[in-house]
Amino acid sequence: MGISIRAEGLRVSKGGREILAVDNLEIGRGEVWGLIGPNGAGKSTLLQVLALLEEPDTGNIFFDGQKIDYHRALSWRRQLAVVFQEALLLDTTVFNNVAVGLRFRGIPWPVVKERVEHWLEVLRISHLASRPARRLSGGEAQRVSLARAFVLEPRVLFLDEPFATLDAPTRGALLEELHFILRETGITAVFVTHDFTELPFLADQVAALQGGRIVQSGRPETILWQPASVELAAFVGITNLLPGEARLNGSGPVQVRLQGGVTILAGTRVGGRVVACLRPEEIIIQGVTAAEAPANRLRGRIRHIIPQGGQYRVEIDCGLPLVALAGASQLRQGCLQPGREVLATFPPEAVHLIPA
Repeated sequence: MGISIRAEGLRVSKGGREILAVDNLEIGRGEVWGLIGPNGAGKSTLLQVLALLEEPDTGNIFFDGQKIDYHRALSWRRQLAVVFQEALLLDTTVFNNVAVGLRFRGIPWPVVKERVEHWLEVLRISHLASRPARRLSGGEAQRVSLARAFVLEPRVLFLDEPFATLDAPTRGALLEELHFILRETGITAVFVTHDFTELPFLADQVAALQGGRIVQSGRPETILWQPASVELAAFVGITNLLPGEARLNGSGPVQVRLQGGVTILAGTRVGGRVVACLRPEEIIIQGVTAAEAPANRLRGRIRHIIPQGGQYRVEIDCGLPLVALAGASQLRQGCLQPGREVLATFPPEAVHLIPA
């Protein structure tokens, strides 16, 4: 059902400043792509260009191999749907909001009724059909927005940070439901997010933008665990960014000498000046008498323990600062306390090296 998209040589400038410069992007039929990056990275601009809502200064968009003329693109636009961060609902009932696109297209009433009722049920808002849209909660309003998009049976769905303003439980539920809907329908989708934790829920592929350019693209796990730049590493939640000098040692693990004379082993085959990237969830905190541990064992002292959602951020001084994540059970058992001496352990393959 989906459609393939190809972008070539896209350039967009505003106020004399180039805000988008994408040389090439290919989105396969039925794939779900996430666009991530800090504020001002060009994510929403790229989405609007791909969705035919904004014409680039230069460059071309191809749908299923056919070059798009922005001035004669109505037939293509009718195969697309967009969901924005704000629900943008009309001052009428939920049913009428979901039906509005079909009515504009002159779809017969029996078909409109059947399709609207189907998507109200899929998104679990059938009980809201006759409710005025202005009386909905944020989560309910976004469900209506999604139903209004899916009822059009688009071949491509674009989502511009649709869950950014929702509370965590509502966002989690909608992400899970959207995942199953996209897999079941096979619709090609492109979504913008500044929250890297949404990527594993939805994305098959990710394009990371900085300064209007795609700096890395690939599978979500590649972006999250093997980012191409230090800036991207920090953006995707890698709190341990450790400058050092890497030395290749035959075919074995790479030795990295960090600040304070600390040496660790890494799995990345890079030599010279580097930044060692280590996700906090990769660190296992053990007692100093632990008999078994991964190759990297750094002795240190817990400085701070800070609540962070359902986990705890544990800051450890190992001759250099490390941040780990721990579960509530470890704290309940009294294993982790400020001032306690511990081992911070992690395997070499958890350490990703970026040339400095």
